[in-house]
Amino acid sequence: MGNKVITTTTNSIQNAEIEIYLDLISTNVVIGTNLFSDFGASLTDLFGGFSDSYQNKLQKIYSMAIDNLKIKAANIGANAILGLKIDFDEISGKGKSMFMISAIGTAVVVKFTNESNFKSNIDSLAVVSNDQLEVELTRQSIISNFYGKILPSQDNWIFLFNNPIEEIAELLLDQYLYVYSNNNNNIYGETRDLFLANAPNYFNVINKETAINLLYKKIEEEPIPIIELIKKNKMFSPAKIIELIKADKLSNAIDCLSADKEYYSKDDLKLMMEIIILLEKLPSKGKIELVKTMLGKSKEKYICPIGHSNDVDEKYCLNCGLNINGISRTEVNRIEKFNVKVDSLLSIFNKDGQY
Repeated sequence: MGNKVITTTTNSIQNAEIEIYLDLISTNVVIGTNLFSDFGASLTDLFGGFSDSYQNKLQKIYSMAIDNLKIKAANIGANAILGLKIDFDEISGKGKSMFMISAIGTAVVVKFTNESNFKSNIDSLAVVSNDQLEVELTRQSIISNFYGKILPSQDNWIFLFNNPIEEIAELLLDQYLYVYSNNNNNIYGETRDLFLANAPNYFNVINKETAINLLYKKIEEEPIPIIELIKKNKMFSPAKIIELIKADKLSNAIDCLSADKEYYSKDDLKLMMEIIILLEKLPSKGKIELVKTMLGKSKEKYICPIGHSNDVDEKYCLNCGLNINGISRTEVNRIEKFNVKVDSLLSIFNKDGQY
């Protein structure tokens, strides 16, 4: 997806074609009146322009609601929000008063018909606005913090989800794996929980190919958290799984079979069928051999890939659970489910006359 989530109150975006309608998303921001310095003003004053303090703070909360909505959109793979609506309500009860700001819109994936219209070209800039400068300063500050192993604040995360920085993706992943693995380490305080909650979603807002290459490259370092990230962000990659199988990283490859994609192409289906063929032709890592018993008689035994001896009728080793190809019963079940998924995709493409 793109670097930013675009928001509009209309149902379309100029020079953009809607590819996927994802979901209706909403968020609420509730604030107490004690946040305002001049509580004596009425709600009419808020919108009538009589109170600069109210206006400034409402503007910040308005921006917070939109930022929260953008994060939700980014987390489900959207790069735009259509039909944005903002409502302000006053909530009163038990002598207390609060304001609630609600934001709602439709999360979509759009494709721009003329990408150049949406890309900044430094050669064409005659001036740089203060807002542009502030964005770049914040960007450089966040990059510096990552190199210094300082975890992002809430404001930093809001910035990152709206202005993804691909060059920190590997640093962020390395830091995530470290924090994930050191569960009892409280040196980061509250920012640790914030980091663990937000970091997984970050890989869904940077370039998809960059994220996939990075995650599958690191899979051998920390398989459990990496595969969790792959599944959470729907980054199933049949090409990368084939690479894992050919590199004899069988367990990790099979674990990734249950990951999903947002959508599947005919090329994906071809690669998925190749995965099935590769798994069907796996070489034997164990063996059936004659073993002498205590009475001196020879008897066939199943020797698993680890070297455990079992009765020849045992399909899975009673010690380690592996079959002759080095696969567990759970992994075989996962492969069978993957085969069903491939059959289903093939059926869909055949119905549409696309395969």
